[in-house]
Amino acid sequence: MMSQRSIGVLIAGMLAVAAMSQDLMLRGRVIDAATERGIVDAHIRSKGTSNIAVSDANGSFELACPGPTAVTLEISRVGYATLELEAGAHAWTDQEPLIVRMVARAVDLPEVTIDRPKPEVVYQRDDLHVGDYFTKDDGVWVLTYERPKLLHREDEAGKQVFRDARLHLLGHDFVERSSVRLPTDVCRLRHDAVHRVIVEGTGSAWVAMQEGGEVFLSAIDLKTLHEQVLPWTDSIPGQLLGSDLDPTFPAFKHVAYDLTAQASQTICTVQDDFRMELFRSQYKYMSGHDKVVAMDLALETGVDAEIIAGYMTSFHKHLYFRSPYAPLFVVKDTLCVFDHYKERVRRYLPDHTAIDEVPITYHRDRNWKHQLLQDRDDGAVYVLYARNLRTWLRRIDPSTGRLGPERVLDHPFPEEVQVHDGYAYFIYRPYGSLQHRTLYRQAIR
Repeated sequence: MMSQRSIGVLIAGMLAVAAMSQDLMLRGRVIDAATERGIVDAHIRSKGTSNIAVSDANGSFELACPGPTAVTLEISRVGYATLELEAGAHAWTDQEPLIVRMVARAVDLPEVTIDRPKPEVVYQRDDLHVGDYFTKDDGVWVLTYERPKLLHREDEAGKQVFRDARLHLLGHDFVERSSVRLPTDVCRLRHDAVHRVIVEGTGSAWVAMQEGGEVFLSAIDLKTLHEQVLPWTDSIPGQLLGSDLDPTFPAFKHVAYDLTAQASQTICTVQDDFRMELFRSQYKYMSGHDKVVAMDLALETGVDAEIIAGYMTSFHKHLYFRSPYAPLFVVKDTLCVFDHYKERVRRYLPDHTAIDEVPITYHRDRNWKHQLLQDRDDGAVYVLYARNLRTWLRRIDPSTGRLGPERVLDHPFPEEVQVHDGYAYFIYRPYGSLQHRTLYRQAIR
């Protein structure tokens, strides 16, 4: 039978063993060796155990360790070299926390190839070619044809018309909703100031509308189309926006038509000074007889004799003549005129009050295709460039004139490029291929 003294010694020994086997809390702080700042989310593990701690925003941690004997700590953190550290018995007796310094290192990632989004097919047929198209919020309107026909009249040499043409309406999923066969040969698709689709034919034109999922055509004559519809290119509440552009004259006016007052107002005048000087200079090279005729016409019409001389000599057909190009776009309720001859974006309020003029230089690039494109979804304006097999777009900020990064189109020689909802649409047919002309789109945002 064990004595009381023996039992007391046994209990004391058991308590001592229990005390030695109990985990103690090791306090410490993980810092960056270079900056001395605390490192958050560092993982601290006591080797040989499952005890793990994670440092807080200050780098501090508390780790349960079998103490007070020495332990080996393993400290790891993404972006830093993994560290092993011996913590001796003094780590439990020191008043200050254990300081762990980690050295930053670069993380080697596996090689990854990032490809640009490939162009997607919007519309393709084995029996029809895509001749023209127009993108809208309600879908994509596509003009197709079976075979083209060239006009050979002197004033229309090289002009192409489409025979056996059809007009198709595609949904946003590019599934065809409806189509209609056009009654005569057609030339192209147009749109009015509110972006209704218009089919221009050789003898008539039609406004395309959809009702109940079906496409209907409403006929208008070509004179009405060219004189009353096409001059108006855009609209803002209460106003139609357009111009009196004549492709045979080196100057024109941007105008607005007030629907309430039923009156037009000039927003600004655009003039190609260099070609205007050449245009007017034709007068001094005319014979005496022709000068007299020009002066007589000037008295009769009130038009300057030098302007009349430019038309009498057909200068608009000269190699040096080019129709002026300075489009107006509505960007976030601001009227922006891209005047390439003043090298400025001329900005106006909806009431036509001038805001400012922003310098531009993109038009000096010989790769510029003399075309600007607007995404009607968000108002963004893009500059179109092309050189050899490469075609690309760059977004321009009308408030600064700065250009964004290049957005290269994958297919060479794309035709009829348009931009809508962050995509570039274009028609393309591989050279030498039996593929029919196909409509594609490619993300550019």
